[in-house]
Amino acid sequence: MIHMCPSTKQHFAQEYDQYGDSYFVDTDLHQLKEVFLGIKNAGEQTPGEMSPVIADLEHRYSWASAPLSMFRHLTVYLDLYAVINDLSTRIKGARLAITALELRFHGAQVVSCLAEGVSHVIVGEDQSRVADLKAIRRTLKRKFKILQERWVTVSIDKCELQEENRYLV
Repeated sequence: MIHMCPSTKQHFAQEYDQYGDSYFVDTDLHQLKEVFLGIKNAGEQTPGEMSPVIADLEHRYSWASAPLSMFRHLTVYLDLYAVINDLSTRIKGARLAITALELRFHGAQVVSCLAEGVSHVIVGEDQSRVADLKAIRRTLKRKFKILQERWVTVSIDKCELQEENRYLV
């Protein structure tokens, strides 16, 4: 308000704080208990449940363009195992292990088993298991994209997701 009479000024002083916010309402004990019972304990929520909530908040408030959350909506499997989904066959010293850390740092959910819900599979220089990956992809309802490791590194270097079609295997 640019100009107001004294009674309007008094009304605003009672209803709003110095920043123009009105965030109080008359309530009773029953309403407060009902509200607090509806709040889920943070310890009960798994990171998998919280990830979409965080991603939606970032998108709503335009934080989605931040470089540290560019992979937030992705669930990624990296070709780190000599036998797909056999955790005991992890390839030692693979560059993809560093790529996994970079993906996590930039918001991706990295999984160790290829299953329904994976959105992307990243392969390194050794592409000997691509045929096996494609065979598994045919059995799933939701298909994943098989991309070269360079897609991750170029996306991070340019601070934005790159076009996936250029890096498809």
